[in-house]
Amino acid sequence: MRNRKNVLVGAPDVKAAGGITLGAVIEPGGTVPTDALAAIGAGHEPAGFVSEDGVTKTVDRTVEKIRDWNGDTIIAVQSDHGVTLQLTFMEGANAAVLKRVFGEENVVISGENITIKDTAAELPHFSLNIEIKGSATRKIRLFAPDAQITETGDVTFVRSGVIQYQVTIECYDVDDVKLYQFISDLTAPVAPVTP
Repeated sequence: MRNRKNVLVGAPDVKAAGGITLGAVIEPGGTVPTDALAAIGAGHEPAGFVSEDGVTKTVDRTVEKIRDWNGDTIIAVQSDHGVTLQLTFMEGANAAVLKRVFGEENVVISGENITIKDTAAELPHFSLNIEIKGSATRKIRLFAPDAQITETGDVTFVRSGVIQYQVTIECYDVDDVKLYQFISDLTAPVAPVTP
C-alpha cells in the first residue's frame, strides 16, 4: 500500500545555520547525534549558501567474485567501501568553509581581511552536519563524524557568477560508521487528557 508520509524531499533546512555546519572531528567513543532533532555540539559553524545542486551522496562498494573451476560464483568478498559527499559552497569569504577547502594554516583572517595560500599541505579533518527538510512532518540529518575534502573543482572568477568551491568530501570510519542518516518525526504524540 502507498503511504504519502514516506515520501521525502531533499530541501535544506535553512533555519539550521543554512543547512550545513562544520565542526571538530568526533573521536572514537565520542558523542554523535542520535536523531535528526538532537543538538549538535563540537563547535559547529555555518557553511552558508550551497548551490542549487544540493548534496550528492555516493557509496562505493567493491565486491570481488570468487569463482570455481566451472566459472560459477561461490562467494562474493567485499574488498572496498567508501562514502563521499559532493556539494558546492557558494560563500567565497566564509572563514569556516575556507579553512576546510584550503587548510587551517593557509587561511589568515585579520578583521574583515582574508589571506588565502594554496599549498600542498594535507587538508584538515572535520565533522559535517547536513540538515534537510524531508516533509512537513519529517526532518532528515546527515552526519559525518570524520570528514575531509579530498577533491576540489576549478574556481572560476567571472563577472556573471559568484566564486564557488565545488568539493568532494570523504567520510571516514568512527566506531565503524562513516555517515549517519537520521529521519525523525516532527509530530510529537499527544498525551491523552484525563478528567
